[in-house]
Amino acid sequence: MCDFPDRKGRALHDAEAHSEDHARWTRRQFLSTLGLAAAGGLALGSRSLRAMHHPALDLLDTDRVLVLVQLAGGNDGLNTIIPFRNDIYYRERPSLSIRQSEALVLDADHGLHPAMTDAHRLFLEGQMSVVQNVGYDNPSQSHFRSTDIWVSASDASVVENSGWAGRYLEQTLPTGTPERPPGVQLGAGSNVFLGRQSDYGMTIDNPGVFQRLAESGTLYPTDNLPNTPYGASAKYVRDVANNSVRYAKALQEAASRARPNGDYPSGSRLASNLSIIARLIRGDLGTRIYLVSLNGFDTHSQQLDMHASLLANVSASVHAFLEDLSSDGLDERVLLMTFSEFGRTYWENGAAGTDHSTGAPLFLFGPALAGGLVGESPDLTRTNEFGDPLHGIDFRQVYGSVLSEWLGADTATVESVLNGTFDPLPLFTTGVSTSPDLPATLSI
Repeated sequence: MCDFPDRKGRALHDAEAHSEDHARWTRRQFLSTLGLAAAGGLALGSRSLRAMHHPALDLLDTDRVLVLVQLAGGNDGLNTIIPFRNDIYYRERPSLSIRQSEALVLDADHGLHPAMTDAHRLFLEGQMSVVQNVGYDNPSQSHFRSTDIWVSASDASVVENSGWAGRYLEQTLPTGTPERPPGVQLGAGSNVFLGRQSDYGMTIDNPGVFQRLAESGTLYPTDNLPNTPYGASAKYVRDVANNSVRYAKALQEAASRARPNGDYPSGSRLASNLSIIARLIRGDLGTRIYLVSLNGFDTHSQQLDMHASLLANVSASVHAFLEDLSSDGLDERVLLMTFSEFGRTYWENGAAGTDHSTGAPLFLFGPALAGGLVGESPDLTRTNEFGDPLHGIDFRQVYGSVLSEWLGADTATVESVLNGTFDPLPLFTTGVSTSPDLPATLSI
């Protein structure tokens, strides 16, 4: 293993610092799931009630949809996109490295993890792009802090409470009272849809909650309570909760217009959530940005089998999602993008795992992509003082390209959302016109 000075909190042997970061990270996820993470008051389904008193917005004049998939925990990029001609990779990972003969070939120097056969099929069809070695300057090794940086699209030195998707929606949607949610999160919530003035997202904690909303338009039944003071109190609380689900009616109507479709992997929460998104797209909910997450990528120990299972889940679930939508041409409207808070060390540790590091690959899926590899793989000979490779592409370059070329935001909006100018990337074969002669928005 390499012998570099350690950055506190990135490895299991950092003990208290590492445990404290995990405690903060998991506490944030737990509170978000309960709907208690939003500052300023009670929240249900991660949506602050105070946000309901703010001006709401209608939707953009585009039917394009962006689906974000968070690979939570820090995905090991080097065992996802394998640099099979790199001697350092094999020397420093004697038990974890993936042999060239096992890798699914992407080009002359790189292969995809062998568990990702469905994703490889999409790559060969030109429906998958891999942006390599994505990160940011002065990277944090904290799950908690680095996730916040990715969600807020801020510099590492800036604490920004709003999310990049929320700022985009805030700046591009006309004022009005919406009947549909601009953003939807499935699973534990984050601040990604929080604008500077209002919250533009709805959180559905799990598939069971979605099913209740889809069938009855309410979270909790009120007709099965006892005729007692306790029953009356419970009914009041449930009525408040049901009435607070702002977009329940729109969600129920969209779900009623489209039944479950497609052949998704069984037993996968990611697959279940993506099938819900496909159903809501098909049912014309009108939501423009969705977020789902898959936990488990913090592979400090016994990584090999665990990582393979996670990547197989992502690969099969995303493929099933696009196949589902393609059955009636809806895949043309959808772009799916993954992200993870950081990559992993290029050397394996003493527990048959890897620790927190810097850049990692980011995946995009969809028919509108140019496809292929973008950027260079990490240079394992150029590292910082902790032995971590320097990132090659700033994650906001990807965000900016998606905002402009996929969602149609003009240059001023993109720069405002990202608080700066970032060079675009060659990701798409087609883009959205941002001509000033065309209407930017449509009130519905």
